Amino acid sequence: GVVVNALASLLQVSGQQAIGPARAQVIYASQPLWAALLSFAFLGETVGAEGAIGGGLFLGAMFLAATAEAPDANCDEEQCEI
Repeated sequence: GVVVNALASLLQVSGQQAIGPARAQVIYASQPLWAALLSFAFLGETVGAEGAIGGGLFLGAMFLAATAEAPDANCDEEQCEI
Protein backbone atom coordinates (compact mmCIF):
# COMPACT_ATOMS: atom_id res chain seq x y z
CA GLY A 1 0.00 0.00 0.00
CA VAL A 2 2.37 2.71 1.21
CA VAL A 3 5.25 1.82 -1.11
CA VAL A 4 3.00 1.56 -4.17
CA ASN A 5 1.29 4.89 -3.46
CA ALA A 6 4.59 6.62 -2.73
CA LEU A 7 6.18 5.23 -5.89
CA ALA A 8 3.23 6.28 -8.06
CA SER A 9 3.31 9.82 -6.65
CA LEU A 10 7.08 10.06 -7.08
CA LEU A 11 6.89 8.90 -10.70
CA GLN A 12 3.99 11.27 -11.44
CA VAL A 13 5.74 14.34 -10.03
CA SER A 14 9.05 13.55 -11.72
CA GLY A 15 7.25 12.95 -15.01
CA GLN A 16 5.39 16.24 -14.74
CA GLN A 17 8.65 18.07 -14.10
CA ALA A 18 10.26 16.41 -17.10
CA ILE A 19 7.56 17.19 -19.67
CA GLY A 20 6.14 20.44 -18.31
CA PRO A 21 2.66 21.47 -17.20
CA ALA A 22 1.01 21.93 -20.61
CA ARG A 23 1.88 18.47 -21.91
CA ALA A 24 1.10 16.89 -18.54
CA GLN A 25 -2.39 18.42 -18.71
CA VAL A 26 -2.96 16.94 -22.17
CA ILE A 27 -1.95 13.52 -20.87
CA TYR A 28 -4.22 13.74 -17.84
CA ALA A 29 -7.11 15.08 -19.90
CA SER A 30 -6.80 12.09 -22.23
CA GLN A 31 -7.51 9.53 -19.50
CA PRO A 32 -11.18 9.02 -20.52
CA LEU A 33 -10.07 8.38 -24.11
CA TRP A 34 -7.53 5.77 -23.01
CA ALA A 35 -10.10 4.15 -20.72
CA ALA A 36 -12.54 3.86 -23.63
CA LEU A 37 -9.88 2.44 -25.96
CA LEU A 38 -8.68 -0.11 -23.40
CA SER A 39 -12.21 -1.19 -22.51
CA PHE A 40 -12.91 -1.63 -26.23
CA ALA A 41 -9.74 -3.66 -26.75
CA PHE A 42 -9.78 -5.83 -23.63
CA LEU A 43 -13.40 -5.96 -22.46
CA GLY A 44 -15.17 -5.94 -25.79
CA GLU A 45 -17.22 -2.83 -25.06
CA THR A 46 -18.70 -1.01 -28.03
CA VAL A 47 -18.07 2.57 -29.05
CA GLY A 48 -20.99 4.51 -30.50
CA ALA A 49 -20.85 7.14 -33.20
CA GLU A 50 -20.77 9.98 -30.66
CA GLY A 51 -17.89 8.33 -28.79
CA ALA A 52 -15.92 7.80 -31.99
CA ILE A 53 -16.48 11.41 -33.10
CA GLY A 54 -15.56 12.73 -29.64
CA GLY A 55 -12.43 10.59 -29.52
CA GLY A 56 -11.40 11.77 -32.98
CA LEU A 57 -11.95 15.40 -32.05
CA PHE A 58 -9.95 14.94 -28.88
CA LEU A 59 -7.08 13.33 -30.81
CA GLY A 60 -7.17 16.27 -33.22
CA ALA A 61 -7.04 18.73 -30.33
CA MET A 62 -4.14 16.80 -28.78
CA PHE A 63 -2.28 16.98 -32.10
CA LEU A 64 -2.84 20.74 -32.33
CA ALA A 65 -1.69 21.23 -28.74
CA ALA A 66 1.40 19.08 -29.22
CA THR A 67 2.48 20.80 -32.43
CA ALA A 68 1.71 24.38 -31.38
CA GLU A 69 4.63 26.75 -31.10
CA ALA A 70 5.46 27.71 -27.52
CA PRO A 71 5.06 31.42 -26.68
CA ASP A 72 8.21 33.45 -26.11
CA ALA A 73 8.79 33.71 -22.36
CA ASN A 74 11.05 36.76 -22.82
CA CYS A 75 8.56 38.81 -24.81
CA ASP A 76 8.52 42.51 -23.90
CA GLU A 77 5.35 43.25 -25.87
CA GLU A 78 1.94 43.71 -24.28
CA GLN A 79 0.58 40.82 -26.32
CA CYS A 80 3.19 38.19 -27.20
CA GLU A 81 1.15 35.42 -28.76
CA ILE A 82 -0.19 35.45 -32.30
